[in-house]
Amino acid sequence: MGRHCLATPFEIALPVMENIMPTLPEDEQVRGNAYLCQVGACVSCGSCCGLYNIRELSRERLHAILADRTAAFASVPRTIDAILAFEAGRMEQEGTDYPIENFHHCVFVGLIRDHGERVGCMLHPLAHGNGGVDWRGLSHYGGAACKHFFCPTYDKLEADRKRLVRTLLGDWYEYGLIIPEHRFLTALLDILEERCGRALDARSLEQPARKAVADLLRLKLDWPFRDPEAPKAWNFFSTRETERPGLSERTALNDPRVLRILHELDTARDQEEPAAQNLAELIDQAVAVIGAK
Repeated sequence: MGRHCLATPFEIALPVMENIMPTLPEDEQVRGNAYLCQVGACVSCGSCCGLYNIRELSRERLHAILADRTAAFASVPRTIDAILAFEAGRMEQEGTDYPIENFHHCVFVGLIRDHGERVGCMLHPLAHGNGGVDWRGLSHYGGAACKHFFCPTYDKLEADRKRLVRTLLGDWYEYGLIIPEHRFLTALLDILEERCGRALDARSLEQPARKAVADLLRLKLDWPFRDPEAPKAWNFFSTRETERPGLSERTALNDPRVLRILHELDTARDQEEPAAQNLAELIDQAVAVIGAK
């Protein structure tokens, strides 16, 4: 039985150094040379499936929905009518009042439990109970979209940085909220690498340095200056423009990358000044831990 991977933000452990997979077999088969979808026993992304597009989003609530959904689907006969009836029933039970109205939340996203626990498609031919049959054609976007869609991060973020992020994050919940945020990741890693005078590579970073970088990535999860009215996840919608509402230029601290990070963290307008100061302090602390080379 696989280990349970869901944790509170304070319990998430970084991958053990010996277990880090800087490259995956799938890397050479995808655009951008770094596979991002199913990357570890506990780490995967379901953002493009609308995973986070629910009201009252929290780690615990989303996990409870997925666990209940997965258990219910296990007893569904694998026929077209039964699968479509399951979809209709779950949408009625879970509701369709999505924060982002035109972005479908797929009820066929469930939990994969093999050597761990992560999110994945219950219609996939390798999913439990499907016997190798691909049922993804019954999903909202259809089988072709599920097979061939690549989120913007595949193209927008450098391969080494994609590998860094996927090795530093500990579970599916945080990974799926962070890996689509290519603008945030680019600006943050640009600043860190410039300040440290070197590229950041998980294989060469000591444990305290790896934790320092991961903690900065997790600002996406618990940024205290965030506008409470902003949806928690924007960038997960395929090709839609996901620019945030504007902030005043005076908070840029002479560095447009700082302003970009504040944008991507959905900083509230009335919190710009303290947010910029706090971000600068957090980056200074991380750089001190990582160290210059």
